[in-house]
Amino acid sequence: MVFTVIASFLIAVLSGMGVGGGGLFVVFLAMFTETPQITAQGINLLFFIFSSGSAVCIHLSKRQILGTAVLTMAGFGILGALLGSLLSSVINEIILRKLFGIMLVVSGIASLRNTFSRKKSSPSKKEG
Repeated sequence: MVFTVIASFLIAVLSGMGVGGGGLFVVFLAMFTETPQITAQGINLLFFIFSSGSAVCIHLSKRQILGTAVLTMAGFGILGALLGSLLSSVINEIILRKLFGIMLVVSGIASLRNTFSRKKSSPSKKEG
């Protein structure tokens, strides 16, 4: 139980920093607590709402949130959540777990590629 609380706290910190803690939490629940994939995803939705609350407050206080972007993303998020919920009731849990793993690997590779391409394109300071 203590391990779960500590892991949840650390994942919430990563989520607040924008690292993608939600995906990490699903992996943690599925691998270390033997929670079924569908249940882990449902718990993750609640976890994300609460763990990201403080980050939203900070961004609001710094006026870093665009209202039109939020409304657009919320609309597509609701549509995607409904479609995903319907699909998850039809797709076998083993296939769903594999698809989720593939999505994590692909998004991780894309994130790494973006990070490295930004470092290469940024001007380096030469001494001398």
